[in-house]
Amino acid sequence: MPTVCTFELDHSDPIYYSGEVINGRINLHTDSNKSVNEVYILFRGEAKVSWNEHKTRTSNGKTQHYTENYRGKQTYLRTRTQVFGSGDLPSGDHQYTFCIPLPLDCPTSCDMKYGKIFYEISLVIDKQWGFNKDFKQPLTVIQTYNLNISPDLLIPLVREDVKYFCCWPCTSGPVLSTLTIPFGGYAPGQKIHYSLEIDNKSGAYDLDGFELQLKQVSLFKAQTPHYKTRDIDKRLYGCCKGERVLRFSKRVINGTLLIPSVPPTTRTDSIIAISYRVLFSIKMGDCHMDAEFDVPLVIGTIPLAQSAEDPTHVAEWIPHTPDTPAGATGGDMPPSYENCKPPTFEEATNLGDRFIDPDVDEQNPTNDFIPRYPMYTNFALPTAPPESNDSPLPSDVPILSLPHGATAPPNAESSNGAPESGTSYGWTASA
Repeated sequence: MPTVCTFELDHSDPIYYSGEVINGRINLHTDSNKSVNEVYILFRGEAKVSWNEHKTRTSNGKTQHYTENYRGKQTYLRTRTQVFGSGDLPSGDHQYTFCIPLPLDCPTSCDMKYGKIFYEISLVIDKQWGFNKDFKQPLTVIQTYNLNISPDLLIPLVREDVKYFCCWPCTSGPVLSTLTIPFGGYAPGQKIHYSLEIDNKSGAYDLDGFELQLKQVSLFKAQTPHYKTRDIDKRLYGCCKGERVLRFSKRVINGTLLIPSVPPTTRTDSIIAISYRVLFSIKMGDCHMDAEFDVPLVIGTIPLAQSAEDPTHVAEWIPHTPDTPAGATGGDMPPSYENCKPPTFEEATNLGDRFIDPDVDEQNPTNDFIPRYPMYTNFALPTAPPESNDSPLPSDVPILSLPHGATAPPNAESSNGAPESGTSYGWTASA
């Protein structure tokens, strides 16, 4: 029987919030004695970005084509703890327990075309002869974002736009558009109830309809060979309606946009930053450019209390002040879910292209791991979710229990934002 390693975590799914503590154990079975330099446990959190650009240059009168690779790397956490020293690791079963506090400013895990943020626990057997054995357990880490700590998100988003057909001197009357969104921030699983008012003062043209989209904007920052950024817009959800607005008429249209399972808006300094926008487009007809404008939207992990459709039980599950881990300051944690149903998951949607890591370990790949994010599947009535066969979510999706009593100590990281190598987080080992 070959060497076998399994990881047992205190969560049924490897999903944790910043400020929470990861508890678990590693079970190692070896079929023979191993001559090792050491056996150690490595926990790391990193961000990587990489993309290629095809360019041309002229040298000695000749045009040359070449490819420039832009890369960046940022380390958030890196701890290494030895659990067995140099010598013969005896055959049989070995068990190593661990307790890892996550800092409150850990960026959220993600995996996109030009970059990824990832966290993983590894058990490394550093052999005296041959290749090392590296067993990995990837995790999803989500940075908590309690929208209730930002009062400005209670202010409705209102965007007005004026569009004219043709140009002077043939200009017709204007088309006045006003988009209103009740709040500036939402959580995955909620619906945005928007209101759109269109006043077509044109005397010659009718409007063919409109489209509303929720877009995710991902910004990647490369550090070498020099600083450069690249971004990607991804359509998450949208609706297109053929609501015609005739000339010299006005219409008020109400609708909803669903917030899917996505990572929260980025708040920390990272080489990968995620933000969201609502894009509105009016179909002006075949001979005219569509009128477009967008508004920024914040997505967090804890909804605004005022955004509940049924406020009856809000006090039971939305904190009035941020819950902060013992000993920590300046952070916020998800509320206790003792009295209500925890949010479920939906499978990641619109994955698109995933990051190809140029430094991947071919012997121990983990590129099949996909980060997952919680949603409020029944935000209006969190204590009594319906059990319906026509639910858009699969019936066998795992359930996430949000943290209640995280005990992350303050100043767990060094001055550059990551713990020093070798910092002990309470690892213990027994054979």
